[in-house]
Amino acid sequence: MKQIFIFSDIQKDNISYFEREPAILISMSRNDLPYLKEQDFANYPAVYVLIGGNKRYVGQAAGQSISLRLSQHFLKEDKAWVESVLFFARADGKMSKADTDYLEKRLIQDFQEKSDYEMMNSTAGNNSYIDKLQKAKSDQLYDTVFEIIDEIANIDLFGSSEGNEITIGEISASSQFQIAYDGKILKSKSARSLLIDFVSQLFVDEKYNDQLQELIVDETPSFAMILGRKPSTYKGRANSAIVADGVWVYANFNKKNVRIKIEKLAQQLDIPVKIKWN
Repeated sequence: MKQIFIFSDIQKDNISYFEREPAILISMSRNDLPYLKEQDFANYPAVYVLIGGNKRYVGQAAGQSISLRLSQHFLKEDKAWVESVLFFARADGKMSKADTDYLEKRLIQDFQEKSDYEMMNSTAGNNSYIDKLQKAKSDQLYDTVFEIIDEIANIDLFGSSEGNEITIGEISASSQFQIAYDGKILKSKSARSLLIDFVSQLFVDEKYNDQLQELIVDETPSFAMILGRKPSTYKGRANSAIVADGVWVYANFNKKNVRIKIEKLAQQLDIPVKIKWN
């Protein structure tokens, strides 16, 4: 497994690249399109998800590069809601129109069956003939992509809608969520509050400051990159909280994703943690 984080020397961006043969998976913010164009995989055909608030749009780039397709989307007023993008392709950059049609249709169907997001697609995808061998290879690619999503990237792609201010199960009425690290114990009846407290405490401790600075994006935080220099909102409501001077953490996660984000942040900072979750 290859996992590469790409940063610009001039302006920090947050493009995350994952590779497991035969697939590559890329997660990026909307503002990072110029940096995407500098990468070889920007020229690949791909299947993508536009992400913003409670909205999702599944599309494909076939016969053109993924960077060009995203550029076309971002010029349209009806895509102003898009905050970030997730896309996947073959590691060798080779996908036919039949491949992308099949994979796009399968991903749209999975969103419709497994998520509560507002799908912005006007159709269920395109129908193209795909033979058995080609379909088997596309299924292998799709399965590998979700191995990366679930096991490595820790992205809950079909999870609870981010636009809901309170998610069922986010608050524990009878017991507390708890995290122990560095001889400290933090507790809260709210999973989100625990995330905010944990990140705030990390910023207070100077020994983590340099590592934390590398994780902060210059724009608003998002589902994928949780630390940002600007507060994020959804439909006028805050979905981030200030955790240090000029730093906000994205906190509009369900209970499952709060734990995933805490564990991922602790791993990035090399902090052993013990978590009690209810």
